Amino acid sequence: MADHASSTVLFQHGLSSGAKLVIYLILSAALLIIDARFHALHWLRSGAQTLIYPLQMAESAPTLAIERMGAFFVRQGDLLAENQQLHSQAAQWQIDRQALQQLRAENAHLRILLKLSNQTQFPSHAAEIIGLNRDPYRDLLTINRGTSAGIKPGSAVVDEHGLLGQVTETWPLTSQVTLITDKNQSVAVQIQRTGEHAVMFGTGDAAELRYLPHSTDIRPGDTLITSGLDGVLPAGINVARVIRVDNRSTSAFDQVDCTPTARVDREDQVMVIDTLPSQP
Repeated sequence: MADHASSTVLFQHGLSSGAKLVIYLILSAALLIIDARFHALHWLRSGAQTLIYPLQMAESAPTLAIERMGAFFVRQGDLLAENQQLHSQAAQWQIDRQALQQLRAENAHLRILLKLSNQTQFPSHAAEIIGLNRDPYRDLLTINRGTSAGIKPGSAVVDEHGLLGQVTETWPLTSQVTLITDKNQSVAVQIQRTGEHAVMFGTGDAAELRYLPHSTDIRPGDTLITSGLDGVLPAGINVARVIRVDNRSTSAFDQVDCTPTARVDREDQVMVIDTLPSQP
């Protein structure tokens, strides 16, 4: 009986689960309305946010670290790719710059050759050196003009500085030129200052005058030009410059060393001047 009476009292003074749910819903709605109107719970939210902030940071730290590491490697890869691209562009700009400088130099060189061609009274042809001789005992080169372009054996080959050599063999599309420094080459020259005649011979790397008596008026710095007496080369083309005169030799002749005025080892474009017309 006692147990039945106590259970009856507890049931009468307690609330059912449904009633509690209704009360909680009413309180929640009231709090939401009060907070929406008067921001009464702002301090509560701020405090809760402050309390859970360390937990949020601890939770997001691994994800942030992975994202930052990934971004770092992506930036490194982008920087390396950009650096490589800049290096490639710089190399290409350098190549283009050198090519432009080369074209400017060739243009200036061709202008001088064109002026020289207009000054000569003989037919001439522009040509380009396409090959050098590999024989150490011969000073030869090959140009890209041959008999199809009207090139003839014996024609003078010049640059803007003077006589480079002489055409010694021709083919339809190319020709062989023997430089004036070749040991088998000789040129009839004239001392421009005095008008005296001489013959210049190649020595392999330079040239020399032979068979000049000690009485010849010649000195270092004199310019030698073609005399035209060989009946092949036109007269008046610069050939060489005297660099040394030794008249104290025991020989009957002076030893005269010369250096060609033409750039025998550095030119690309040249001009071929036709041989003199045959004399009856």
